[in-house]
Amino acid sequence: MFATSAFTRLIEKSTSHLNLEPDWDSTLQICDSIRQRDIQAKFAIQSLKKKISQDNPHVSVFALGVLESCVKNCGSVIHEEIATKEFMEFLKDQAKIRPDPVRAKILELVQVWSHAFRNEPNYKVVQDTFHLMKMEGYTFPTLKEADAMFKAESAPDWADGECCHRCRVTFSTFLRKHHCRHCGNVFCNKCSSKTSIIPKFGIEKEVRVCESCYEDINGPSNSKKEDDGLPSEYLNSPLSKQPQNPPAKTEQEIKEEEDLQLAIALSKNHVKSKHTNKTNTSNSTVYSQPTVSNS
Repeated sequence: MFATSAFTRLIEKSTSHLNLEPDWDSTLQICDSIRQRDIQAKFAIQSLKKKISQDNPHVSVFALGVLESCVKNCGSVIHEEIATKEFMEFLKDQAKIRPDPVRAKILELVQVWSHAFRNEPNYKVVQDTFHLMKMEGYTFPTLKEADAMFKAESAPDWADGECCHRCRVTFSTFLRKHHCRHCGNVFCNKCSSKTSIIPKFGIEKEVRVCESCYEDINGPSNSKKEDDGLPSEYLNSPLSKQPQNPPAKTEQEIKEEEDLQLAIALSKNHVKSKHTNKTNTSNSTVYSQPTVSNS
């Protein structure tokens, strides 16, 4: 009961008509609740259907955005709930009667899902709905291939463990475990201290990721920039790509350098000896007393 109440509050918060932009914190918590099986996928979809069908178009669009994130991040438990005749008929009916912003979002989702599930016989109803709506004269937006790749790039199931996946330290009451949202493994705070957006999972808010995944997402050069503190102009220039270590010296160059060092040492020794001899000569000079005449 407590989990259901908390989930309902998250749905209300993420779809509020007062929101000026998507509430990613609430949306990610909704996805987490479904993935962790705290909430049944069927209940989640029913809750979102109520919001999608509300008269306020802002609420409907935000609810469709939450649904989109759930489909991208929660895997087959959600896919099985949306890829049904009942749910696809619901979306089709909503597209007929709702204003442009809501209709446009529904058409976008139906097209993306149709492409993503094109090789899934169990989800054929999604593709059938897409083709039927095209025949009925609906104009679908241009398909972005990246948006339809979430099936192949779906967020991994969260692993569990008693120690950090990277440094192997054991978790305790005072050393909490954290999940990397990119790979799904568990890490200590030190090994998962970075944050990043994850576009391929539809996560546009910076979330916790492990060190390795941070470099996979952003490239090793980004983390190196932070550590080195070097100007971006230099890091983006061809000079930064060149090897920074001096080239290895040849045998001839090493011999010439040794000869030069020896010559410098001999020269210094000669000057020092000359100075010492001059000092000794100066100290040994005898001055005679002047002769006083008695006359």
